[in-house]
Amino acid sequence: MPKKKTNSELLKLYIESRDNITEQTKKTYTHIANNLPFNVLTSQQTIIKKLNDLYENPNTKALNLNMIILVRKHNEEETDKLIKFRNSLRDDIIKIRKEKMTETKNNLPSYNEIMGKLDDLKGINYLINFLFLKHGLRNKDINLIYVKKLPTEKEDENYLVHKKNKVVLDINDYKTDKSFGSKTIDITDDRFIKELKDINAKDNTYIISKKNGEKLKLSSFNERLLNLSIDKLGEAKLFKILIAHLLDKKDFKKIEELVNSRGTSMNTIMKSYNIHNNDEEN
Repeated sequence: MPKKKTNSELLKLYIESRDNITEQTKKTYTHIANNLPFNVLTSQQTIIKKLNDLYENPNTKALNLNMIILVRKHNEEETDKLIKFRNSLRDDIIKIRKEKMTETKNNLPSYNEIMGKLDDLKGINYLINFLFLKHGLRNKDINLIYVKKLPTEKEDENYLVHKKNKVVLDINDYKTDKSFGSKTIDITDDRFIKELKDINAKDNTYIISKKNGEKLKLSSFNERLLNLSIDKLGEAKLFKILIAHLLDKKDFKKIEELVNSRGTSMNTIMKSYNIHNNDEEN
């Protein structure tokens, strides 16, 4: 009797059969496969029972199920009960999201408080928080190289260039670049331009880097930006404050602009960043 393949082996075969899986997804699924204490080709009822015993959080259950269902389909195993179970988790996931939004809303400072603190900042601290609060950028977007002139052949990098009376951000490497392509953002704000001049950035250097000037790994870069953000709130919470303010003002035109500058969808903004979205009718 042939030896039963391990979860890791089954996942590897599935990944090798596909050419459209991102590296992050591979890492996530590999971590799941390596840590599940049961074989993904066991009975559906056993899998459901094991997941319920192992995890309380419906998000975690759903994430595990995503991998399990894909591998089982690849092996032509039944998935109907697992898909039904995953669908049943959606209400619990929405409930948790709304509870977190309510908690966030009660603990976040107001937009006016944050903007007052922005005005007190200088140099790189001002630049980073301005990009968070005015353009809704994520951390990865702000991993910028200062250049005097944009290169003809762009690499998978994000560039910042000062052109006469404006600053241009040319963003090519960000969370959703595969879906939205390169982003160009023009900034004409006088204060931003002044603070950029004051940091005296050198041509072809990262505005935030290692001591030797090399590019930081994303995890280290994220940590650096968290520490630079106002009150160490981080980009996601600052974006929630911004969206709440714009919704209060009914400034949907600005929210549409943020859809483009952030590289996301209106649906994602309303579901994941709208701290008013905590009522049952929503």
